[in-house]
Amino acid sequence: MKVAYHFKCADISGRYDSIFYGRIFNNLLRLNEAFISSKILIGDLLISEYLTKNIDPNDFLNHLFQNNGDIWKRIIIDRVKYFVNDIPFVICFETIPKELAIKLHDSLLNEERYLGALEIDNSLELHWWLYGECIGPKFRLLNKEINILIDDNEPENLEYFEDIKDRLKNIPFDKINTEVSNYRHIIFDDKHNYENAKRVTEWKQGMDSIFSTITDEIIGKLTDIAPNLTDQLWSINQNFLNAKTGEQYAQAMTSCRRVFQYVTDCLFPASNEIIEGHSLTKDAYKNRLLEFAKREFKSKENIDLIVTNTSTLFEEWKKLYELSNRGAHSDPHRQECRRCIIRTILLLDDLIAIKRTPFEVNIKSEKLINDLNDKHDIS
Repeated sequence: MKVAYHFKCADISGRYDSIFYGRIFNNLLRLNEAFISSKILIGDLLISEYLTKNIDPNDFLNHLFQNNGDIWKRIIIDRVKYFVNDIPFVICFETIPKELAIKLHDSLLNEERYLGALEIDNSLELHWWLYGECIGPKFRLLNKEINILIDDNEPENLEYFEDIKDRLKNIPFDKINTEVSNYRHIIFDDKHNYENAKRVTEWKQGMDSIFSTITDEIIGKLTDIAPNLTDQLWSINQNFLNAKTGEQYAQAMTSCRRVFQYVTDCLFPASNEIIEGHSLTKDAYKNRLLEFAKREFKSKENIDLIVTNTSTLFEEWKKLYELSNRGAHSDPHRQECRRCIIRTILLLDDLIAIKRTPFEVNIKSEKLINDLNDKHDIS
């Protein structure tokens, strides 16, 4: 999500940007997150331009913070006045995971100039204007490296790079680079407008809804027949979020493989049958999953979909194993692992889609009843 961090600065004489670069970036690096990638927008929040239009400050702030909406916010209540009495300085992450946004906010709470954090919704014209027009992209953060964005390689822009680099000198970045933005997000960019920003936000919200529906159906339907799936999916998520090395990402991939094997065992248990030359033994997971698809839905298209997605998933596992064996950098591990997780979830969604009837409930009720009876007899 897009999140802005605000600071009061009106009483600081001279340039104050480097002060807040130090506050944000030093705290962020101390959090030692495994993977960070975001453009960062910087600038002053020109709220006074709105307040000159006979707008009540309280109504304005309610609109800005969407107090009746559902956006994420951590505005410090007793410092709200500085949003209208000051010109807040903003450091805004274009993309940041919610968990990291919360950690960064918490790390800033002892800063006396810190005003709080706010999720930015570019489908709201006020948000787009304040956090897209009033401020602009200045950096791209890639883990512990930072790129300073410049329009082109003209001498004045290279001088600007050296000035900003000097302002970052006390922050322990591994490397400070230049990145040519080619005038992106300014007047020469024909896609830099509210309508386009609104479409992007609405698309993201739509995709969030689609993936939320998929995960809801996996839990609501597939866990009937595969009750341990919940714990296994939780394990995948924890392994991925906490991974920092190639070996740890490989562990997350292994968790994906276990999900595939477990669900296949639940849907179509192993047997000694051989059908059309295909073995259905314990290790023949692909064959058993294909046979499940054939018996559930006599559609070549659906069966081909299962075959294709299963083969692609196996290729992802193979890539991760190869990266791990080569000792490759953690970035490609993360990218491959994320794709592996997404493909695993989509394969589970495929299995739900081809099931014509509800899944059989796989609960060992006899054992529970016997345990209760034994307990009753003892008492």
